[in-house]
Formats: sequence, structure tokens, C-alpha cells
Amino acid sequence: MRSGVVAVVVASCGTFLSACASTPAPVAAPDVGPLSSPMPAASSTAAAAEGACTIHLYGHAARAEVRSGGASDPADECRSLASSLSQGGDFWTTQAVAAQGIVPEVCAVQKGGLVVVVRDTNAQIFGQNVCSALVQGGWTEDAQAEHSAQQQDQQTARAGAQASARAADQRAAKEALATLRDSNRAFTNAKSVRGDLTTAVKDLAQLRKDAKGGNGEDCYNVEYVVGYDAEYVVGYDVTSTASYDVDQEQQGIKQLRSRITDLKDAQAALTADGLPALPDAGTAIATAEAHLTTAITTTNKTIDDLNADMKTAYTIANTLGTGDCADSGPGEVPQGLSHIS
Repeated sequence: MRSGVVAVVVASCGTFLSACASTPAPVAAPDVGPLSSPMPAASSTAAAAEGACTIHLYGHAARAEVRSGGASDPADECRSLASSLSQGGDFWTTQAVAAQGIVPEVCAVQKGGLVVVVRDTNAQIFGQNVCSALVQGGWTEDAQAEHSAQQQDQQTARAGAQASARAADQRAAKEALATLRDSNRAFTNAKSVRGDLTTAVKDLAQLRKDAKGGNGEDCYNVEYVVGYDAEYVVGYDVTSTASYDVDQEQQGIKQLRSRITDLKDAQAALTADGLPALPDAGTAIATAEAHLTTAITTTNKTIDDLNADMKTAYTIANTLGTGDCADSGPGEVPQGLSHIS
């Protein structure tokens, strides 16, 4: 028993619980409200059928659990104990009072076939008072009951932690599924890269049209029109604009893969918790994986077409110049775009 505060609150009824059985328990306490915690305590009426009942310090988490070996009615003992403890100025009742989380064991004592386990939270001042009063009234420490209560607290803590972990895993799985669904809805199948190809094809057509002007006066057409088209129009379409969009597409693919992994990991956590997998998770994963295949195939085919258009543009510009305008083209074709994966 852990008691650091000595305060006699049992008054004339402290020597034996049943001596107070004739004292009526208070019905209500003025101007005191119950705690608003969402975790209610078990009803003492229900517990009495199992040879046990609980009394509560009204408005506080402190409580005393009374168990009978059969010699007396634990409900009567609870009413008697509530009455005696209430004579100290506090109000104890058989009506359940809610408390947040676990209410740890303070002490366990026994007398005449009765066992009382006192519980309290925080500094446990109220619980310590009750423990001290009971000991002074002739009750003795019950090490076995105390150990059982401590084990119960530990089991409750583990169960609470497991429940919290399972709830967290369920939230994580739902969030991962929602995120992957958003990604699937946002799938564009390399829309920007395909748009770059459309632009490059249009610019290449203009280059071909400009090339019909031949060398031009003082090689101006081959060098400053067609050559410019090849290097700074079609070439820019590929090496700058499309290059950026291809990189963005690769990043999007990487992100989609990560979100698939997140959902798979979340599903595995649910399985480890013994919980069912989220409905539609498999469908979302399959859809995302199909998007990956489509995006890679489409982007790489578009990259090949872009590289080919740039090569064609340079070839036209480099072979256009004749005579004094020979070698007036843009020169070597730049390195094309690489495939994504």
C-alpha cells in the first residue's frame, strides 16, 4: 500500500464497514457536477451481481471497489462505505462517475471477507486519504488484491494502446486511399509532353516552309531564318520546354509510386492488426499501376517523336546551304531527351 497522507475520514464508522449499514447514503450533493469525461465507469448495480460494487467521489475520479467473499452483500457494503466516507465532508456515491483514461490503484485492503481496492488519479490525494482511514480502522493490506489491480491496470493500458494504434492505422489507411484516389483522378497521361510534341510538329512545318526560300540573299534565309528555326524554335521546343515537362512527368510517376507504396503499407498494417482491408483499396492500386504503365509508354513514345523532329529540323537547316552558303546551318544536333522509367 502506498499511503503518504494520514487523514481520518471514516469518523465513527471507520472500525468496520458494516457498522454503518444503517446510515442512509446521501442522495445528491448540492452544486457539484460530474466529470465530463467520455469514458464512463461501470455501474455498481451491474457489478453487484458479480459480488462486487464501486463507490465514487462525486465530481472526481477517486473510487473504491468493494468485493465480497459471500458473507455480505457488496451493494450494502458500498452504501455503508459511501455513507461513512461522506461524513468527512466529501460526497461519495454508488452512482458511476466518468473518468479520463485509467484510474490507477492506490491501495488494496481486506477485512472480514471484504476486499476494497482504492483508485485515484494525478496526486491521488483523495485515494490516499481513504487508504489511510481504512488502515486506521483496522483494515490490512491485501498484497494479492493489490497485485491483481496493478495487473489489471497494465492490461487496460496495453489494450488502450493497442486500440489507439489500430485506430491510427485505420486513419492512415483511409488517408492513403483518399490520396491515391486523388492522384488517379488527376492522371493526365503526359498531357503536357504531348502538347509539346504538337507545338514541335507545328514549328517543324513552319521550318519546312521557310526552307523553300533557299539560301536567301547573303545566306540570310539559311542562317538566320531556317537555322534559327532549327536551333531556337524546334530545338527549344525539345531541349527546354519538353525537357522540363518530361522531368515533371517523371516526378509525377515517382509520386504515384510512393502513394501506391503508402497504401500497400497501410493495408499491411491493418492485416497485422487483425483488421479487414479497406474496400476498393485493391482497385485504387490497380488503377494507379495501370496509369504508371500508360504514362511511361506514352511519354517515351512522345520523346522519340520529339527527338526525331529536332533531328529533322537540324538536318534540313544544315543541308539547305549551297555554294557560298555551305555550312551555314546550326551544326551538330543537340543530345535528345532520355526515356523515363
